[in-house]
Amino acid sequence: MNDKLLGISVVIPTYNGKKTIGKTIGSIINQEYEGEIEVIIVNDYSTDSTLKVVQQYPVKIINNDKNLGLAYSVNKGVKAAKHEIVSVIHEDILLTDKEWFKKSVPYLTEGVAVVSSPVILPSEIYERFGFWEKALFSWDLKEDYENTVEICTDGYNEFKNVIFKKDIFLKFGGLDGDIYRAACEDVDLSMKLFKAGYKMVSVPTSVYHLHSSRAAKLSKILFEYRPRLSEGQGVLFRKYRFRAWEMNNQIFKTFAGIALSIPSNFIRILGAVYIIAIIFGNAVRAFKVMKDPKVFILIPPIKLLDYLLDVIYFWKGFITGRQRK
Repeated sequence: MNDKLLGISVVIPTYNGKKTIGKTIGSIINQEYEGEIEVIIVNDYSTDSTLKVVQQYPVKIINNDKNLGLAYSVNKGVKAAKHEIVSVIHEDILLTDKEWFKKSVPYLTEGVAVVSSPVILPSEIYERFGFWEKALFSWDLKEDYENTVEICTDGYNEFKNVIFKKDIFLKFGGLDGDIYRAACEDVDLSMKLFKAGYKMVSVPTSVYHLHSSRAAKLSKILFEYRPRLSEGQGVLFRKYRFRAWEMNNQIFKTFAGIALSIPSNFIRILGAVYIIAIIFGNAVRAFKVMKDPKVFILIPPIKLLDYLLDVIYFWKGFITGRQRK
């Protein structure tokens, strides 16, 4: 890295992030890094006290006149950045390593478009989740990570904690806010970069995900968060045929549902077994973490509804080519 690239502009998009954004900013300005760190907060028309919180810190604030969504907010912040190296950190990401920038920036070499690191969900954060959050998402709790540098081989990267060069980000149009609002826009950009021959590197310096905006109400999980994510995955599948067999098993889920209507007992049984395995498999995974027997009563009917919504909205995204606004 030459001296011109030592400065970093950190973009933090936020919407009603008052619970965690102060911790996020603190972990950034306390970094042990020899270059200048510019912090840019893009306040996406928050209706809580987020603005009052961020005004307490030495940061540049961009206030949206209306709620634009994550993609547009990130793009505004990147365009306003004064440094050639830009980092996007979500409002609920905590840089637990004070040398996170120092360890990550050296990997941003020729041919590397994005540098990120493992995201850890610590058990103390998980314990604050509500029943449905814990049960439906089957969180993979991690207290540690692999101490190795990894190169992405399939184009998948989430922009929760990334570093990249501003010119490359803008060259590819940034995050697509026309198609996506708040899910999968990061993977869309990483796929474009991957297909253009760029590398994405994950370095062994982890961050904590505080999950400030995770919906606690079951209705929000089922009818707001899930549809948006499923539609985004449908769009990705339409555009890239990307991770077709791994996307929450969307393709297999569809085949299993269709199998129930085929006039063959053997095929119908296979479809039913697959669906039952998903529904009760989720309950078993939830029980292993939660140790709450209620999951075997409450989870199956809700997971069946979740299964149906998942498939419906996945194909809605595939057919329409866009995510709900």
